[in-house]
Amino acid sequence: MCVRRHYAEGNFVILEEAPLGSLLIDPLDIALLAAGVFRVFMAGRSLLQSGARAAITVKLSQSTVTFLRGRLKMGLSARNLKMTETAAKHMHNPGRYVPLQLQEKAIRYGRRMPDPQKKIGYFRYETEMYRLVENKVNKTYTYKKYMLEVIVREKNWTISHFLYK
Repeated sequence: MCVRRHYAEGNFVILEEAPLGSLLIDPLDIALLAAGVFRVFMAGRSLLQSGARAAITVKLSQSTVTFLRGRLKMGLSARNLKMTETAAKHMHNPGRYVPLQLQEKAIRYGRRMPDPQKKIGYFRYETEMYRLVENKVNKTYTYKKYMLEVIVREKNWTISHFLYK
């Protein structure tokens, strides 16, 4: 809409023009957005289909699953750790007591080796640990370095033996 203003003598003073109304969303933007969503949808669909095909065709052997379980430590936490009766009795001895959190950290981050007695499914984990020891002569406390050894059955995270030396 155009508005012209004149003085009474007829001289042109000002020309005002109302701006065109701008749309909140341009139809071209909607078309581009729809094309982008369609491309993402198709890419996701093809990814899911290829993943489903791969899941169907891949079969892991039991030894591979056991190996991955040992490496990734799935299901391992201090709450999930179990103990054999012998290991539980050793936990009641104050001289041998090792907190479950330390044993869990030894299993999670320690060196993994085969069981010395060659039991199937059992593995030995070793890590360094420090323990506060009292010097009875001087009445002082110092940290002493030990090697923590934990033997565990990885199938259900049962500790059968632990020792620090």
